[in-house]
Amino acid sequence: MDIAELISISQGTLAIMNPTTPEKVIAAGRAAGLREGNRVVETGCGNGTILALWGREYRISGVGIEAREDACRRAEQTFREAGLDDRITVRCMDAREYVPDEPFDCAASIGASHIQGGFAATLDALMGLVTDEGSIIIGDRCWRSDRTPPEFAREWPDVLTGYEILSTVREAGFDVAAVIPSDGNDWDRYESGIWQALLSWLGNNPCHPDRDFIIDYLHRLQDEYFGYGRDYMDWAMYVLVPGFW
Repeated sequence: MDIAELISISQGTLAIMNPTTPEKVIAAGRAAGLREGNRVVETGCGNGTILALWGREYRISGVGIEAREDACRRAEQTFREAGLDDRITVRCMDAREYVPDEPFDCAASIGASHIQGGFAATLDALMGLVTDEGSIIIGDRCWRSDRTPPEFAREWPDVLTGYEILSTVREAGFDVAAVIPSDGNDWDRYESGIWQALLSWLGNNPCHPDRDFIIDYLHRLQDEYFGYGRDYMDWAMYVLVPGFW
């Protein structure tokens, strides 16, 4: 099954496709200094919920970049229903190919570092989208410590520890203004939402040729989560600002 289709099946119905909450998303925007008149770009914007939250709370304008056509349609609907479609738009394209007409005040990638190939590559790409004074928000997985068992760490070669993320940020000339982590409830709600979406798809597609694949995928996700995800994996939004040196 195509990865885009799998993401749409497993996470397309989630309001926020990450283990976080609207309150934490708004807090990240506050730490980034978002205010009325700011222009924000989000790569991998999914169904547009995060930009809509910032649009309502801080009256920003902006652009969401999303490659999946079904997600683009949902994002357009999200902005329209929030009364933001005159200020926030969607570009349905590969974020790696996006070149803005002018730099933004803030660039975000919330749970979408896989697009660029990891945290460092995502940070580098977002730096190219903002002004010299612009802020960056990256939501990503991280290991809780450097003592993660190798057999688990090998499953996620692009995941860094929190300290490795800090070092990467500083090397790029930025400082961490805030870290807004997920908690156990956020993770349980997010993972459970994925499982329920997959189970719903299975119930609605009893004869689909990819049925066995989806069953295996569901069980693999659950094995990972209960086997080591709860113990070793974190997720957080990192709010980054230009360093003072």
